[in-house]
Amino acid sequence: MNRFEALRVLNLKYTYALGLIRAKEVKLISKKRFEELVSSKDVNELIAALHDTDYASYLRVGSGYEEIEEGLQKARIELYREVEKLVDDPEIMKILRAKFDFHNITVLLKGRIADKDFSDKCSPLGSIPIVELEEIFKEEKYRELPFYLREAIDHGVEAYYSSNHNPQRLSFAIDSVMAITLTSSKNEFLNNYYKLWIDLVNLKTILRLLFVKRYQELVSFALLCCGNISKEEIEKLKIENSDSLLSLYKGTIYEFLLEWKDSFPILEREGEKLLISYLRSIAFESIGVEPIISYLLLRENEIKNLRIIFIGKANGVEEELIKERLII
Repeated sequence: MNRFEALRVLNLKYTYALGLIRAKEVKLISKKRFEELVSSKDVNELIAALHDTDYASYLRVGSGYEEIEEGLQKARIELYREVEKLVDDPEIMKILRAKFDFHNITVLLKGRIADKDFSDKCSPLGSIPIVELEEIFKEEKYRELPFYLREAIDHGVEAYYSSNHNPQRLSFAIDSVMAITLTSSKNEFLNNYYKLWIDLVNLKTILRLLFVKRYQELVSFALLCCGNISKEEIEKLKIENSDSLLSLYKGTIYEFLLEWKDSFPILEREGEKLLISYLRSIAFESIGVEPIISYLLLRENEIKNLRIIFIGKANGVEEELIKERLII
């Protein structure tokens, strides 16, 4: 059942691009196909089984795990390049690449503070090439960065030094600017997706803080703003334990997740499935840019699932355990 109200969009600018995307959508790996892939006897058989997918040119039989990881990363890079050409809207692509940009500045800022090179932990999927970012941080030419990234660095540095050099507070501060940026798009579909994502992140954050008994201490720093359920609304409740979460989530699309509040891996998986359900809700309801965005994020999830299967096969994990982790 679709939990989301259909969002109908008409934008003839994307008629040609949507024709290409519709052809690619049919090649997305189905639930049944994923289950067949999990049944592969080993990594080589799994790679062979992907011969008719978009990943065939990036993976070869006999590859070690590092080569497989590199191949999947190349597939992601090419995916973003391809979608960028179809979207032809710098503002939308800025939002879609923003999570990687914020990750990269967090990594490089922590490296700068610790006087260490963490550049190998950066993602190549950001809007700014890693080499350019490294040079900017090396020379402290932060003015060359877009405003939202400069603001994140300023907030991060201030939080770090005002909290007795606490790197966790630095991350919280940067994430808060990221949340504002992700929900700044003029595209309703993209905005709603990230608001949903923020709500799920906040739910997981609340449970983590309650588990380590640091909720009251860190909630005002750790929660993200701009979700459908506001940060202020959450803080106002003075939550003391997981049982009191029902008053916050009752009647929302997140209420069913509380069934797994004591089983974090399942809650996280079901939350991811909710995001996928939202992406699929637009599949045939728009002739605008939305199905292209949806395709990109569904492919991201597909690659994540493939990585889970590859790791499971490489480590001899039982098939049922691998299936339980898949977001399908």
